[in-house]
Amino acid sequence: MDRDMQSLIDLAREGTARSRAVLADNILDFFIAPEGRLNDQERAIMDDILTNLVHQMELSLRRALSEKLADTRSPPPSLITFLAQDDVSVARPILLKSRLLRDEQLIEVIKHRTKEHQLCIAMRRNISELVSSSLISHGDEDVIESLLQNDSAAISQDAMAYLVAESRQFSQFQEPLLARGDLPASLAHRMFWWVSAALRNKILTDFELSEHDIDIALEASTRQILDDADHTDIAIGTTARQLVEKLHGDDALTPETIINMLRKGHIPAYIAAMGLLADLSEQTIRRIIFDASVEPLAILCKAVKFSEAHFSTMALLLLHQNSDQRQSTTKLYEVLEIFRNISSDKALIVLRYWHSESFLGNAVKELAG
Repeated sequence: MDRDMQSLIDLAREGTARSRAVLADNILDFFIAPEGRLNDQERAIMDDILTNLVHQMELSLRRALSEKLADTRSPPPSLITFLAQDDVSVARPILLKSRLLRDEQLIEVIKHRTKEHQLCIAMRRNISELVSSSLISHGDEDVIESLLQNDSAAISQDAMAYLVAESRQFSQFQEPLLARGDLPASLAHRMFWWVSAALRNKILTDFELSEHDIDIALEASTRQILDDADHTDIAIGTTARQLVEKLHGDDALTPETIINMLRKGHIPAYIAAMGLLADLSEQTIRRIIFDASVEPLAILCKAVKFSEAHFSTMALLLLHQNSDQRQSTTKLYEVLEIFRNISSDKALIVLRYWHSESFLGNAVKELAG
């Protein structure tokens, strides 16, 4: 062992505040120095000395040590583990930057240290699905929001689906979820029903649904349940359904006729008519027309190729039920952008996905009952 190494050991044995400060500076010099200055045996000895010494160091010295070692390629492993568990002002650089920390060590910190430690890990680059899942399990809404804002974090599909469901209750998850490049279109469209108008527009613009997305949703429900329990027709009423089918057979089921049903308050007939034209269940149509806004109605009307004037009339009739004329007109102008920008083909794909999601909901209810 060379003279420099012996001098470090002597400083460690001295045990004064001054000697610890000098020792810290020398240690930093040794570990930040080019490879080869310490051999493996010396590094192991130094790691033991450091880990014992750092317990007695003042907070400021531990912070300085952490800052220096966070970016070091070959830092002492035991010391890095200790610093990661230290006060967050010390641990932060290590948790954010040190490549030496393994998943199991990060998960231990998540489970047993503070929220501030969790936030640091949530901001760490390239964390794994395991670490992300641990943050979701043990962190609060702020930690999860920070994780979602970390575009380099790997999040499993199961965890993503869970967070999408949670975003109904925790609105702060919605925007960062929809900003992620790894959010599947099917999950984004599931959020459509509870996000703001601006985020609904983003979903329709940025997330293209495929036939595969629709197939997956349909496969999730069982064919037996769908055949045995047809919930799509029961509540409409035989009279309304027969009337609509007759009008359709006589080529009289025009947009004007359907608008007149809505204007006169014949809601069962209106639901049956829109369901027939769009080939959707009553449950899906009700979900669309009784939504707090008329964005879903814009998708429905575009899919069945109603004109802008026809959509506007229907939208105003529905909006007038919950707001005055001025508010209704203002809301309509906002939603017209969606109607104008989405193609009929894309609107039809969105409707098919909503329809498959409704079937899935029925299947789950049947299984639960």
